[in-house]
Amino acid sequence: MAIIRQGGYTENDSSDKLKEKRRLIIEEERIFQLNEALLAYLDKLLEEYEIVKKSEEDSDEVVYPDRDELAKYTQDYANSKPKGF
Repeated sequence: MAIIRQGGYTENDSSDKLKEKRRLIIEEERIFQLNEALLAYLDKLLEEYEIVKKSEEDSDEVVYPDRDELAKYTQDYANSKPKGF
């Protein structure tokens, strides 16, 4: 037989917990979508342009970052953007 509680919801039915879970899922999806958009833009840029990394001021060396380094940079950037960006 089911036990019916008077006075409201049980601890598992807390809407605050559900709101927090939903908020985290939405935030992770926002970061994922922003990162994917940045990587797609980066791929489009790399079709016609070369990306050069800044080096020491006194050095004439030209450094081309690899795709993994650029992907890490875009992920860090996506993580730093505020909610709603």
